[in-house]
Amino acid sequence: MPFTGPASYPPTLTSFLAHWTLVNTELGGGNELVLVDGENRGNVDAMRTELDAARDRVTDLGVDRSQARAELVALMDALQGRLVEFNARVRADLPGSTFSRILPEAFNVRAEGVVREALRQMSRIWAKINTMSNPPTGLALPLTLLGGMSQAAFDTQRDLLRDAYRALSTADVDLREAREARNDLQDVIFALLKAYRLKVATRFPEGHALIESLPALRPAEGHTPDPVAAAAEWVPASTQAKVTWTASADADLQEYQVRAVPGDEYESEDEQILATIPAGASPLELLSAFGLNSPGQVVGYKVFVVLDTGNERGSEAVYVTRPA
Repeated sequence: MPFTGPASYPPTLTSFLAHWTLVNTELGGGNELVLVDGENRGNVDAMRTELDAARDRVTDLGVDRSQARAELVALMDALQGRLVEFNARVRADLPGSTFSRILPEAFNVRAEGVVREALRQMSRIWAKINTMSNPPTGLALPLTLLGGMSQAAFDTQRDLLRDAYRALSTADVDLREAREARNDLQDVIFALLKAYRLKVATRFPEGHALIESLPALRPAEGHTPDPVAAAAEWVPASTQAKVTWTASADADLQEYQVRAVPGDEYESEDEQILATIPAGASPLELLSAFGLNSPGQVVGYKVFVVLDTGNERGSEAVYVTRPA
């Protein structure tokens, strides 16, 4: 498998290391292949372990970000419901009042400034209503919403929302930093394997099996396959997501790959290969609990058609949210 993105690094690196073992065996003890900067197979194998850890960190932080976003959205939705309820209550109990004319609009975007300002205004209006000297008949003060929610309890929820925004921001920064650290390591590995291919070609005669079998760095020339149609759903009985897809009719089909990214925005550079399914397999489906450990967490999936040339194409992303 050639390099096509971050998800391809583990299998491609493994194929290069396996080839390097064959080269060293052919060259014999004491003559093992070493690159010009002194890097040998053992060094690159150690980098594979380091890359695995770096990739795991990206995945773990992606799951953390997904969880932080799920918690934020749940709080936001709950507080939006309270804002709608509060506005309806003020319009019913204080019709025609100045309060009824300055109510904040229920937010339809998730921007922090818009959301928190609307809720701040709601709290301020609530406080003013609670201190009315002559409330209309039938309006008991201090005002409480359904379930007995007071203004103080509402403000506590606002504080939790503020903390949730901060938690999501922290998770975003941590994920981006981990992603860049992984990318730096990938760049080093790619350069070493490129140098490896050049050096192997100088150690054996033209046409030698070890030259002809060198793993590719990039896909071979050829067409890009048509994508398949994918679908995904939550399966309560197994507490897993099930991904299904249509069959590819491409004559050069080698395999399918199901890849996943934590969260509700599919970032291709954070893909993890969940499974490799051979051509001709049936049924075309995969069950997975990846990234769905807690209620509210979301995972995006793509199914890739991979050709024997290394060319590939992914489906549209499909998403599963673990329900409460």
